[in-house]
Amino acid sequence: MNYSLSFLFSLLLVVQFAFSDVTSFDWKPSFNDEPVPQERLEAIEAALPDIALAVPDSPRKILIFSATAGFRHASIATGKVALDRMGIKTGAYQTLISDDPENFEIDVLKTFDTVVLLSPTLDFFMPSNKLREDFSDAQWSWLHARHERLIANLVQFVHAGGGLVGIHAATDSCYEDEDYGDMIGGYFWGHPWSWRHNVTVLIEDSEHALIKPVFGDMSDFRIQEEIYQFKEEPYSREKLRVLLSLDVERSDEPMAKSPLRRTCGDYAISWVQSVGEGRVFYTNLGHNHHIYTDPLMLKHYLAGIQFATGDIEADTSPSASLGK
Repeated sequence: MNYSLSFLFSLLLVVQFAFSDVTSFDWKPSFNDEPVPQERLEAIEAALPDIALAVPDSPRKILIFSATAGFRHASIATGKVALDRMGIKTGAYQTLISDDPENFEIDVLKTFDTVVLLSPTLDFFMPSNKLREDFSDAQWSWLHARHERLIANLVQFVHAGGGLVGIHAATDSCYEDEDYGDMIGGYFWGHPWSWRHNVTVLIEDSEHALIKPVFGDMSDFRIQEEIYQFKEEPYSREKLRVLLSLDVERSDEPMAKSPLRRTCGDYAISWVQSVGEGRVFYTNLGHNHHIYTDPLMLKHYLAGIQFATGDIEADTSPSASLGK
């Protein structure tokens, strides 16, 4: 097949343009969150625990990441401040607050003890699909490949002994990545209880190392918060140690527009699991601003973070195995 020199030259220019379009491309997420008002800053400060729940074996460094490709929670900014200040005041850890994807390159991830996913949504290393037209096909393909690679890096980091903390919408993320779903422990399936609802949270494991120093002898507590239900898979008590769950009967009536889907009646709120050599803590609590000004909830986060960094030893035997 014969091609004219002009055709070949044009083809070369197209290939060269597409290649340069990607090699010169470096998109990073950025967000214009509302600043945390002074009154809330003072409430956070008043709620902070005074000391760590365990003395760190060595100086700990955590990454707080909150990029979103879907819904963005207004409370993210409040959560960043609360978690950062808690590390400073208790001495439990130092924080880097950043949404830069470069932090999920393998060599950089190794500099952290734990990654905290603070309400990220959907494919959080990607732009929102609403912005698709702002990118060329080559750029979008490059972004998607980078997203998949960085998620694989995070999974590898945890399997190799790193810690992961998921807060609230960390389960509303990466639906197409099975390894991520298995690692975080569940996928969002709607929230029958909205942020306005008052709910009763059951403490399932009162003697557990992440529960006893936080909740003491409490058997339950009431809170106003948005509560998720989780898809049938990958969530399973055969894999997860459930720490907190919802008492449906003693909570406000769920919304009609978001019906209860779990026929088993199991509405877990917080859990831990071992993933390879690593440790994963997840809590659904974190939608409302006031969660981050609640002393009990801040200690709940602190216990999860210190478990993830390796400073609190805790049983991760699946709940279904208990008593067998």
